[in-house]
Amino acid sequence: MATPHGLSAVAARTRYHHGNLRQALVDAALELAREHGPEGVSVREAARRLGVSPAAPFRHFPTRRALMTAVAEQASEKLMIEVRKALSRERGDALARLRSVGRGYLHWAQRHEAHFRIASARHQLDMDESPGLQRGLQSVREITLQLITLAQQQGLISDGRDPVGLALLARAAAYGLARMQVDGHLAQWGVLPGSEAQAMEATLDLLLDLMHAGAPARQR
Repeated sequence: MATPHGLSAVAARTRYHHGNLRQALVDAALELAREHGPEGVSVREAARRLGVSPAAPFRHFPTRRALMTAVAEQASEKLMIEVRKALSRERGDALARLRSVGRGYLHWAQRHEAHFRIASARHQLDMDESPGLQRGLQSVREITLQLITLAQQQGLISDGRDPVGLALLARAAAYGLARMQVDGHLAQWGVLPGSEAQAMEATLDLLLDLMHAGAPARQR
C-alpha cells in the first residue's frame, strides 16, 4: 500500500527504523500542522503517513501532547539559531542588537510557520515536562532583558522605565506581528501582499525608535 509520499508501507518501515522514527514523527506532525493547523496533528495520523503500525509511535510519544511538545522543542531550537545568527551579524550598540533580536524572531516565525503555530499553542503542550523548552524560552527573555538594561545604561533608552516591562512590550510586539502575519491579519491594516516582512520590520523599528526617543536628551 502506498503512502501519501509514494512510499510503500514496507519501504517506509525500512526508512524509519533504527532510531529514525522519532524524528520522522516530528516531521510528519509538522506536515500535518502546515495542512490543518496544530489541531490537525495526531500520533495515529503521523504513523499512517509514515506507513508504520499505529502502535509503533507510542514508544516515542505516548500522547499527542508529547508529540506536540517535541515539535515545540524543535521550534525553540530553531528560534535560538535565528536569534544567534542575527546577533552575530550585528556589531552596533545595545539598541541595534535588540533590533536584530526582534528581526531574528520575525524571520523565524516566517520561515518556520508550522513551528511557530505549534509553539504558540501552549494549552496543547507539556511545558512543565520539558526543561529544554523552558530553557529556550527563558534564553530569549534573558537576552531581550539584558539588551534593554544595557541600552538604558548606554543612555539609548530612558532608565526611568522598568526594563522588565519594556522587555515584555518588545516581546508582545514581535509576537503580535508574527501572529498577525500567520493569521492573515496584516492586509486589514494596509499591508500589501508580498510586503509583510518589510512592514513587520518597519513596525518593530518604530517601537524601538519610540523607546529611544523617550530617553532624555542628555542621555542620548
